[in-house]
Amino acid sequence: MRRGVDTNVLIYAHMTEMPQHEVVRSFLIGQLAQEDVTLVITPGILHEFVHVVTDGRRFDPPVAIKDALAVARGYLDRTNVECLSVDERTVISAFNLLERHHLGRKRIADTLFAASLLDQGVRELITCNLDDFQIFEKLALIDPRVER
Repeated sequence: MRRGVDTNVLIYAHMTEMPQHEVVRSFLIGQLAQEDVTLVITPGILHEFVHVVTDGRRFDPPVAIKDALAVARGYLDRTNVECLSVDERTVISAFNLLERHHLGRKRIADTLFAASLLDQGVRELITCNLDDFQIFEKLALIDPRVER
């Protein structure tokens, strides 16, 4: 089973000051421990993670860039984490989703991520921001903050 992982899940899991940090962290650890689950990300997810956690306006203190990069590389080094490439076909798919759903510029990154997942056959997404992805009806959303 392949499941996409949104940036906010990584942020919640790694930043102790985030609400429900422990719940999301435990959920993510549990997903990583399952042999039948592959977590799917894109370069944009890792870049956004590094960008956000190193931002001194969001976190005091922010994570040092070398530490944030080490975390990001740690995901790439895992055998059960897949990093999807974004090609021209996926960019066109994202443009089509933006037009079909009448989305604006603030939705470009999420739409590109959704298109990347859908184009590669990933139908589940773990996210703490359900509202950002509910419009993409082919993605089943999993909120890691909700007890199962």
